[in-house]
Amino acid sequence: MEERDVYAQIGIALRQLRQAKLLTLTELADISSVSSGMISRIENGQVSPSVATLNALAQALNVQLMSLFAHTSNSSDIYYVPEGEGLNARRISPGHAHEFVLLGKHADEKGIFSSARVIICRDADFHPPQYHHEGYVFMYIVSGQATYECGAEQFELSVGASLSFDAKLPHRFVEIHSEEVHMLTVSARPL
Repeated sequence: MEERDVYAQIGIALRQLRQAKLLTLTELADISSVSSGMISRIENGQVSPSVATLNALAQALNVQLMSLFAHTSNSSDIYYVPEGEGLNARRISPGHAHEFVLLGKHADEKGIFSSARVIICRDADFHPPQYHHEGYVFMYIVSGQATYECGAEQFELSVGASLSFDAKLPHRFVEIHSEEVHMLTVSARPL
């Protein structure tokens, strides 16, 4: 992408973000301390704005600075997993193991995002580990029933139930009530 095109794309992103927040040029200028004339020139791709100027605008819009560069990348990773496929894996910890199928994973300097189909089996020697780490977790129960502990609370999970939480809270399965629990999980962690 040519330099001129990069500035045009930044301008398009800025205009879209400003309009999504229902702000006029003057209102954004007041909030960001960047002149309305400069904002107009940025939106029209007529100037090469400094990082400090873009950062002031991003802060005023309450978005990440990278949001202004959203349209400047010509490449991106896309993973497609056909029905019934994925990368089969097994997680083993002291006293517990479970199967999962990795459905997607992205990692860069900001962190790691992954999604998986997980199967937890009930057995007589069920000792699931307790986890806690940075980031966030989302779980959706596809089949089965279980009790899940997140922080000081316990949740009864069954088909269609979902749970999302800050993974800094200690979390674990307390009990599996059916033969198996099948769930979809999504997690995002900083590096």
